[in-house]
Amino acid sequence: MADAEFVITDPSAPRRCVQPDIAGIAGQVAAAASANSPTLTGRLARSWRTVPGRDPGTTLVTTDVPYARYVEYGTRYMRASAPLGRAAAAVRS
Repeated sequence: MADAEFVITDPSAPRRCVQPDIAGIAGQVAAAASANSPTLTGRLARSWRTVPGRDPGTTLVTTDVPYARYVEYGTRYMRASAPLGRAAAAVRS
């Protein structure tokens, strides 16, 4: 069998190839974070979104709700709920 030699002409090609799979997983995380969010008003639950990352093969799960960090990590007066953390753990397993 002859040895094959490959020359990478586009270093970002492998990342672009898996981008649809990564975006799908990020969508699952966003949906699970929405389901795990407290629903007193429902604003946080409705706010989870996915956006393409700066680099190929990256997708971010984000929210524009300013108090999301307090719900995620808690405060001295409120326990953490961690909707995003629980969502990432659930989708990972």
